[in-house]
Amino acid sequence: MAERLIIVDGYNLILRSPALKPGEGRTLRESRDKLVNLLSWAVGAGDTRFIVVFDGDQGPGADLGGGRIEVRFSRPPEKADDVIRRIVEQRIDRGERITVVTSDVEVARHARAMGADIALADLFLASVLAPDPSGTPEKPASISRAELEQWADLFRRGRPATDDDDEPGPH
Repeated sequence: MAERLIIVDGYNLILRSPALKPGEGRTLRESRDKLVNLLSWAVGAGDTRFIVVFDGDQGPGADLGGGRIEVRFSRPPEKADDVIRRIVEQRIDRGERITVVTSDVEVARHARAMGADIALADLFLASVLAPDPSGTPEKPASISRAELEQWADLFRRGRPATDDDDEPGPH
């Protein structure tokens, strides 16, 4: 089975979780490191790779590669959303299995239109965050009714058909 590439909208994910969000006792850099460490743990020995994209130029050599997790920073005036769109366009043409993790509806729409799978940031976080010591899982940030309706519409439309859809077997 082919590897799955998961493209993560980094700050989008971080800002949706009190466990990752910067604030008292945690810098933005520490928040980024915590997310990358969490994803490293989640990857394990599976066949999944991650590209985590953050807004902002962090200086020369800031993009970190190696292993199964790659970190990229947008170079202003470009935004992380632009980098994610470009990666999806480049990689989908190679036939890679791609999932984009975001809560940004426009990024998700683009990914879906290109043929990538999408995962709502809140659901992704709930699936990879360990419960707190009290045993109660962290409650993801809520979304507005309008956002919920946009996401529901996006999922109702489904993924665009491809030539491979006529072939038997799992995709």
